[in-house]
Amino acid sequence: MGAFVALVAGIGVVSAWCAVVLIRRGRRGPTENADGLLIEQAARIRARQLRSEGRGFGSHPYPKPRSGSDRRPY
Repeated sequence: MGAFVALVAGIGVVSAWCAVVLIRRGRRGPTENADGLLIEQAARIRARQLRSEGRGFGSHPYPKPRSGSDRRPY
């Protein structure tokens, strides 16, 4: 019985810790340093280019099959 209580208490402590971490993380606003802003901007530009070229994952979820001599034998 004591082991069960210790297990439940341990799960409770881990759950409380996870909740505190998630709440603290949620209070932060958008990225405020220059590096983070540049990374976010580059990701948006790259996504826009892929969408405009029709190369998004939704358009081509699988790679093109190889043809002829470049096929690897299995």
